[in-house]
Amino acid sequence: MRLSRIFAGLAAVLCLGGCFFETESALRKDLSETLYLRDALYFRDRLGCTAALYSLYSRYPKAGVLRVGDMYGALYMLEQGKPVAFTMKLSPNDISMQVRDHERRSGLGIVTAGAAGVAMCLDEDMQALLYDAMFSPDTLTIFDPNTKLLTLVDWPNKRAWALRAMD
Repeated sequence: MRLSRIFAGLAAVLCLGGCFFETESALRKDLSETLYLRDALYFRDRLGCTAALYSLYSRYPKAGVLRVGDMYGALYMLEQGKPVAFTMKLSPNDISMQVRDHERRSGLGIVTAGAAGVAMCLDEDMQALLYDAMFSPDTLTIFDPNTKLLTLVDWPNKRAWALRAMD
């Protein structure tokens, strides 16, 4: 009887441990390769998704991020494993619409990583803020195919969304 309680407790700990894919510090480390981060304003990690909101020092991505002004060039660079900033003045939603057909063939994960994939990681008030950023052509979209991290730089509000959903 006592041994079964120990195993039940161990199983519960393992199940709970399996719910967390990310810590804020690990996400910050990944994201600091692409952006100049300030404070974490929001962080939530659940089974299958991670969403965070950071304040920023600069609107510009770091030197390792390629700034690409056409969709085919951006997709080519992503397929080569390079982080890309889409600089074509399209909203993240418009970019995801253009990427959708291509992504079915390549499996890059841009659309999956976005708002639909992380909705369960956001409180209702945070969903409204993300929705505004997703439909603004002033939001810079960055995707890193190595970390499967979609970043939305909302510079008018000096913040960036970091979104990742598991396939």
